[in-house]
Amino acid sequence: MNRKFGKWLLGASLGTALLASTLGWAQPPGGMDHDPQRMMAHLTSKLDLSEEQQTQVKQLMGESRKALATDSKRMQALREEMKAQAASFNAGSAQKIADEIGEITGRMVFQATKTHAEIYQLLNDQQRQELDGLMAKREERRDKRRQGE
Repeated sequence: MNRKFGKWLLGASLGTALLASTLGWAQPPGGMDHDPQRMMAHLTSKLDLSEEQQTQVKQLMGESRKALATDSKRMQALREEMKAQAASFNAGSAQKIADEIGEITGRMVFQATKTHAEIYQLLNDQQRQELDGLMAKREERRDKRRQGE
């Protein structure tokens, strides 16, 4: 009886892990769809951006969004290809897809970091301190969610 239960438990665990990973692949890039207008309103209210800063930030965000558009579409297509691997897994094909996902992810992370740095440079010292505080609070919330609190 213990052997059967152990096998059942292992199967249930593997099934749960598979379901969780499939749901993760089904999410849009970054886990959610970012709303640039909402982000801009949040930055403006929290950091008290001037009209000039708002214009510059909007421009940077627009340029970044354009730069990421092609990669985002390709990433979606690759995720669909990976999900299709469940029916008939091909290690060579899966590895090629995974490698391309890695390359695209690297470009996307670089672009996001570049845009963040460019926006950061537009801020005065007080705004930078406020943004640093907001980012620290955001990281704390993420850590709590990761720990299941």
